[in-house]
Amino acid sequence: MTDNFAPNGGAFMLETPFPESVFIPEEFEAEDHLIARTAEDFLRKEVIPQSEQIEQRDFDVMERLMRRAGQLGLLGPEVPVEYGGLGLKQTTAALVTEKLSLQGSFAIGAEAHAGIATFPLLFFGTEDQKRRYLPRLAGGEWIGSFALSEAASASDSLSARTNAVLAPDGKHYILNGAKMWITNSAWSQLFTVFGQVDGDKFTAFLVERSFEGVSFGREERKLGMHGSSTRRVILDDVRVPVENVMEVGKGRYAAFDALNMGRFKVGAGAIGGMKENTALCARYVKNRRAFGRTFAEFGLIQHKLAEMAARTFAVESMVYRLAGCLDLLMAPIVADSPGASAQYHRAANEYAIECGILKLVGSESSSKVADEAIQIHGGNGYTEEFPVARSWRDGRLTRIGEGASEVVRQMITGLVLRRDLQGRLGVREAGESVARALASPDGAEMPPSDGPLDAIARIVRDVRQLALFLISESTARLGLGIMEEQEILAAIADVVCALFAVESAWLRCIKLRDRSHHRFATALLATQIAAHDYAQEAFLGGCYVLDALPGQETVQDAPCSGIGRLLNRLVRSDLNPKQLRRDLAAIVLDREGYPL
Repeated sequence: MTDNFAPNGGAFMLETPFPESVFIPEEFEAEDHLIARTAEDFLRKEVIPQSEQIEQRDFDVMERLMRRAGQLGLLGPEVPVEYGGLGLKQTTAALVTEKLSLQGSFAIGAEAHAGIATFPLLFFGTEDQKRRYLPRLAGGEWIGSFALSEAASASDSLSARTNAVLAPDGKHYILNGAKMWITNSAWSQLFTVFGQVDGDKFTAFLVERSFEGVSFGREERKLGMHGSSTRRVILDDVRVPVENVMEVGKGRYAAFDALNMGRFKVGAGAIGGMKENTALCARYVKNRRAFGRTFAEFGLIQHKLAEMAARTFAVESMVYRLAGCLDLLMAPIVADSPGASAQYHRAANEYAIECGILKLVGSESSSKVADEAIQIHGGNGYTEEFPVARSWRDGRLTRIGEGASEVVRQMITGLVLRRDLQGRLGVREAGESVARALASPDGAEMPPSDGPLDAIARIVRDVRQLALFLISESTARLGLGIMEEQEILAAIADVVCALFAVESAWLRCIKLRDRSHHRFATALLATQIAAHDYAQEAFLGGCYVLDALPGQETVQDAPCSGIGRLLNRLVRSDLNPKQLRRDLAAIVLDREGYPL
């Protein structure tokens, strides 16, 4: 990246950054690729060969592999070196996450430990707490768990019933409650537990497994992730030393910042699975025959392969764009300085909108790719003999964990609106400007595109205008009542996600062109396909919102209005989706996998 300016969170809603300011994965250096290769070699040589034992819930194998990952430094990529970690940048740490995601059960265990179980301590722990626990976690000596969810509160984390009171001796808090769906619970030694002090002060506690009163429920019988350990954690008069309590009443920051970073990691992890499924399918269709031809020769198979590659390219572009932004805020932080917690909080909170987008788009795209992988494999894909079945089962959890897709959709739009009300984002004002432009006789028409990148630029501009227009119209007609209109919030979120996805792929493509990179031609194909598909999704979201708003004429009744012309442009782009897919599929087949 050529400058040190970190854009404000959500700024993509208003304007496009300079391509040179955006990090792309083609900028990784030799050292980054070396640690990535270490992670991938470990997965392919040590983890994947033991997938059968892992799937049979051989927890001794899983625990041994987790500790081995710690010895390689793969469980503490972002932990500063002064606390025993590798001190990697967010971009490189995301690359490690991508490479560790080829086996679902191991991936969720490793990421729960290195991500949401470690971030609260790193971000908000006292110096004493960091010195005592971070080296053990980073090196794999101890495994960690994030204990937030409860049976009665589910996604409403702040209504947790786990309660803590200060003991008469003033040296301990007495903790009572139960936490549900806790990953790594069979082998964790440290649990970051969230509860209410005196019933109303949400607080984080560092609870060791050996503390008296800590017990566990049975293993959950899950649809997927069979090799991961998921149990209830039961807290019965657990005496937690005051030295193990983070700042009383500030637990929401520790929880939500960890979840933001966890959502970012879901997006990073999605890339690994999507690439692996694309490769499995490319090799499979070249060797299967029907009606005298290989599967690879059929147009609908090519359609699927190209879509898998294009969606992967979009998610990859989004992940590393955001990782570069996080680096700009986090790299200057001195981890053991007095102001470190405030700086970590600012960074993790600043990009909460983008983290939510990555979680949503990453999890749903990886699920789509896994589903198509089964379809391409046909009956074989529905059997346990082929790895795509496990990929589909395991990946289903990503649309629930770290915030269900429905919750994240509402969060994305709700956070955009709240930041606008706080004066941090001018989306309503920008939306009003769009509405005025669309009301003019030409409806803010654009001149014909001059080449494929210009055609994509038009889509980026139109999706941005649509998102701003929908927010402006919805708030004008519903006021603060929009916060109760879950369906409208979700549809707007889909348009916002489409904007970030298309723009990220387009910016990466421009940067590759400007550098005469050998990947440019293939990246352009992937970007054109992604732009076409996300434009369709934005169109559907826009139509849903406009038809649902009270007093709003339907889109069908206003085909000649400015908004009608904008929507028409989204579904009538200059792109030829059939030929683009065939061209990209040919490259995927030639390289037997994701070609970028």
